[in-house]
Parts: sequence; C-alpha cells; structure tokens
Amino acid sequence: MKFSEYIKTITPGESVLIEHSAVSLYPLLFYLIGQEKEWKNILVIDVLDSALPVFRQLKAANLDVPLEKLDRVKAGGTSEWGKKILEVDPHEDPGIFMTRFLSKLTRYYHENKGVTTFIINPERVIPLQDNKPSFILYLANTAAGFLGDPSRTTFYFVNFEIANRKYLALLEECFTRVLRINERGEIKILKSINTDEEGNILEPK
Repeated sequence: MKFSEYIKTITPGESVLIEHSAVSLYPLLFYLIGQEKEWKNILVIDVLDSALPVFRQLKAANLDVPLEKLDRVKAGGTSEWGKKILEVDPHEDPGIFMTRFLSKLTRYYHENKGVTTFIINPERVIPLQDNKPSFILYLANTAAGFLGDPSRTTFYFVNFEIANRKYLALLEECFTRVLRINERGEIKILKSINTDEEGNILEPK
C-alpha cells in the first residue's frame, strides 16, 4: 500500500508516531499528509525551528507548502512563518511553559474541529530540561492525554537516532500507530490498531 492511501485509514482521535532518521524522507510524509488534508485546518507545533528543514527540503524538491495557511505554535526558535497562535519558551520552567501550552491547545481544539496536528521533533525539548525522568514522563503523559479526542488527529515526527529512549518507548506504548522510516526510504508499520498491518512496508508515495 502507498503511504498516501494509508493516510486515509487513520481516523479522528488517533495519534501517530513517525520515527525517522537524520537522512530519511520524513519531509515527504509531512507533505503527503498535508496534501491529503488539502492544507486545511492544520496546526504545526514547531519545536526550536524544527519545521524549517522540512519546508526547505520540500521547496528544493519543488513541493510547495502554503505556509500562510498553517496555524503554528512556536516553541522556541527565531523564525517567523505561518499564523502564530501561541509562542512559548521551552527554556523556561516546565510548569510555566507547559501550562500555557496545554491551556491554549485545549481551547484551540474546542474551537476548531477536525484539526490535523503536526508535532515536529518534540524530543529536542528534553535536553533543555536536563533529561529529567519526571519531565520525560510528564511530556509523554501530555501526549497521551489527547488520545481519543475526535477534534484532532496528531502526527508526531521524532528522530529516533537522538531521542531519549524512555521517551520514545512511552510514546510507542500509548499511541495508536507507530511507523518507522529507515535510510532506504522504507516505511515499516511497527504498531497499528489494525494488528494485521503490523510488519507491513508502505511505499513512500
């Protein structure tokens, strides 16, 4: 099955973990999901400008992302793009920035239905909080808290080569689907609510 077809089987309320390496084609998957949603009702949670390499690689491949249509939570970084709905500083005390973030996100989902959320490289926040186990658990539990909310479907893009292994394991445990892209461009289904899919390889396009 092609990845573009597989996207259509993902239902509202799910959270999908896409594990990628430094050299894998994850920007293409970002693009294919956006295309499937016609770039409508999309929120990007951009951690430390992690979305910029995605956009630049797609532009280099002549694949345009309409940045002006995208809502954005800016979590650190210096870039200015999209419609910024919130800016938080991940260097702050975690209780402060996470409280602001969760309050805004909960309200956003209440006011906007059928949202497709991209979270780009959340693993980069963890070293800023000294890799504290309590923060890792808090961050993972926060992600799990939105599972089953039909107002959103979320795609987490995490670099498995640099991510804290405990954090990655917690996400794998609670999310409905886990996909991993290797350097050869193969997209393997590691976990799915449809268990007969597990182990299958998806074609990139």
